[in-house]
Amino acid sequence: MNDSKSTPDDARRQTMLFAQLVEILTQNAILMLGAVPDRQGRQRPPDLNGAEMMIDILDVLQKRTKGNLAKEEEKMLTGTIYQLQAAFAEIASKTGEFGKARKATEAAETAEEDIFDNEMEPSAPPQQTARPSGAQPSPQKPQGIQAAVSQTAESKVKFTKKYV
Repeated sequence: MNDSKSTPDDARRQTMLFAQLVEILTQNAILMLGAVPDRQGRQRPPDLNGAEMMIDILDVLQKRTKGNLAKEEEKMLTGTIYQLQAAFAEIASKTGEFGKARKATEAAETAEEDIFDNEMEPSAPPQQTARPSGAQPSPQKPQGIQAAVSQTAESKVKFTKKYV
């Protein structure tokens, strides 16, 4: 499965699988933040330790894959971590976990600086590759994590990702 020669189709498949891995970890973090009600519509209490672990796993994934990700993958991962850290900080402060909130806020600020720095770097012109008809474009930074987490207990949360 791990060939020394990679085709554009292999690269797209790997990007898709990487995005799915990040999405699974993100959804788990959102569940642990208490943003999704249970089947009876009751608001779940946040599990800050579990959410923190999911965010830490994403952070380790980012550090261990540095230099090996496509630009789109790096932007998606950095944006996801930033949004989760910001949501975590908001929920931790609401629950009185000010130490965790402060730590998450500092981490979110660092991630925000990384996002800003990456956007300011001059990028190489995009390479044109033939894309089979019906193929999806490479995923980008997901949107809407913060909105999903800040919903009230009375309303149902619908989490969607939008790739730009």
